[in-house]
Amino acid sequence: MAVSRHRDHDLNPFDPDETSRHAARVLDLLGTGSGKVLDLGCGDGRVASSLVRKGHRVVGLDLDAEIESTFLGATDPNGEFHRGDLRVDREVPEGLFDAVLLLGNVLMELKLPPELRAVMHIASSRLAKHGHVVVDDFPASGWTELAEGRWADGIDESGSMQMVWSSGNPEFAIRMGEEVDPGADRIRPNERVLRLWSGRELDDAAQFAGLAPLDRSDQDDSGLLVYRHDP
Repeated sequence: MAVSRHRDHDLNPFDPDETSRHAARVLDLLGTGSGKVLDLGCGDGRVASSLVRKGHRVVGLDLDAEIESTFLGATDPNGEFHRGDLRVDREVPEGLFDAVLLLGNVLMELKLPPELRAVMHIASSRLAKHGHVVVDDFPASGWTELAEGRWADGIDESGSMQMVWSSGNPEFAIRMGEEVDPGADRIRPNERVLRLWSGRELDDAAQFAGLAPLDRSDQDDSGLLVYRHDP
């Protein structure tokens, strides 16, 4: 799980190679012609910028109004920005889209299964008939790293990053740099908490929303999960 140097320690795949793989996969799903994409939790448009350069239109939604100018700069001339909460149907742009993106740490911001189901339902309701909902495959990368013991003591090998887990829940906070404190293994009240969902939980929420996963080929190294309307 790559962690950015963003002031809020977003868990976003900012690695250029990973971002390129994500953009390439979405472009492959969009196919030829000009498509319409809804980017929920769009951030600065790291993937959206590549889509716009290929002639697609991207509508971004984010709670952070401060990133509007950055997103629009990255997606000029075919970008559109809305400020809103992706958990609230009336705040999500209307229309039908060829792809709905839920990338980076967007779904990890959700803490409760009903919230996850609600967001998947909203994404499904904005999806064109043959469109795709695209999600970061953080369950695979996150749970794999845990199983391999990388975070056995909560701190990475460099000592510059710490993951602090909630007791009994798959929730954690990230500490970086001077915030790392080996003697403090409990989440503090002021720390930002994220949830590591399992693949089964994502699939169940998608099924609830009338979505089904694409066949997951070993040849697909994009690091993304893709869902479409259940035929």
